[in-house]
Amino acid sequence: MRGAEAILSETKIIGLLALVKSRMPKGYRVQELDQRLRMERTRLEARLLHKAKLAGVRCPTVLEVGEFEITMTKIDGKRPDMSPSECREAGQMLASLHGSDVIHGDYTPANLIKSKDGLQVIDFGLGFISNDIEDKAVDVFTMLQACAKGKEAFIDGYRDYAKAESVLKRVKVVEKRVRYAL
Repeated sequence: MRGAEAILSETKIIGLLALVKSRMPKGYRVQELDQRLRMERTRLEARLLHKAKLAGVRCPTVLEVGEFEITMTKIDGKRPDMSPSECREAGQMLASLHGSDVIHGDYTPANLIKSKDGLQVIDFGLGFISNDIEDKAVDVFTMLQACAKGKEAFIDGYRDYAKAESVLKRVKVVEKRVRYAL
């Protein structure tokens, strides 16, 4: 499977089905810059996955980190329907991420998998660490755009985050800014 930044391929490690996410070179960038960016993004994504796990968020487990690849557990499941209960769970998961200052960067249903264990968060490739309310508000806003039938449930779940009210207040500012940009 090919995405904008990487190619995913299946492998096995100690009999465990796994995925290798390989960041491919970008021919339009200067080679030294490209290598540095791919290496930094690979390492950051591995750290974010680990930090998410420590926060109690279900996500792939990092098994190995190479220069430009992350090998992680493969999660079996499908994209969620984003029912109100799934929206609430997604809100709780984002609250846990934000409680650890993990910004996902693309928190949408496309980056959630419904597995037998519940929702799991994938693809932290655009993520970073920040305690800035604005960064957290953008994460919330992104999911709210995709949660048409479960916005209130998502917000209810997100209220588990200690600073939720500040973030939700900022979401309104982000929303106005985006509306005028269109």
